[in-house]
Amino acid sequence: MSTTPDRLVERYLKHLEVELDDLPRDRRREIVDEIAGHIAEARAGLEYETEADVRNILESLGDPADIAADARERFEIEPPAPAEPFKPGWTEIAALVLLLVGGLVLPVIGWMIGVIFLWVSNAWNVRDKIIGTLFVPGGVGLPLFFLLFALGSGGGIGCVDVISDSGQTVPQACPDSGDSTNYFGIAAVIALLLIPVMTTAYLAYRLRHRPAAATA
Repeated sequence: MSTTPDRLVERYLKHLEVELDDLPRDRRREIVDEIAGHIAEARAGLEYETEADVRNILESLGDPADIAADARERFEIEPPAPAEPFKPGWTEIAALVLLLVGGLVLPVIGWMIGVIFLWVSNAWNVRDKIIGTLFVPGGVGLPLFFLLFALGSGGGIGCVDVISDSGQTVPQACPDSGDSTNYFGIAAVIALLLIPVMTTAYLAYRLRHRPAAATA
């Protein structure tokens, strides 16, 4: 798909503005206007302007990143220092651990301590903290309780042996109650069990890929 010459120039100048973002506004405007003037002058000298001609003009001016580097050197402006990756502390580690398994160590209280650590930390934004709080309250503790309950409880009527008049035990046929195992309930609980695991993984991912401390 072809690009119009005006669109090419507009995209080039926007790229240049981004590269000059760390310069003072007046200096940035000065350089952009200067480059825009060179482009307009070169285009005015073309008899029949084509897209290829405009591309050649822009290529002759150089990469916007190189222009920005020259401008910083000219105005004696230090390039921005690369942001250091956020280093999680004990608060963030404790939040991740307690949100997932705190309910198993200290029922209810352990998970709530994890929520407190989550909200007092600056490593996550408000959206992350809401996700960590709501999915799933109690961490894996509550789903595990429901899973054990679903596995241990039978849905049918038990089989009872009857003692005859002669004193002998006569086994009786069990009523047809269907499968006593609630497979649908178990599947739902397992899905519920996976949610806090995925939530903790999401928070860990956000923590690892955050370039600097977030603002809550």
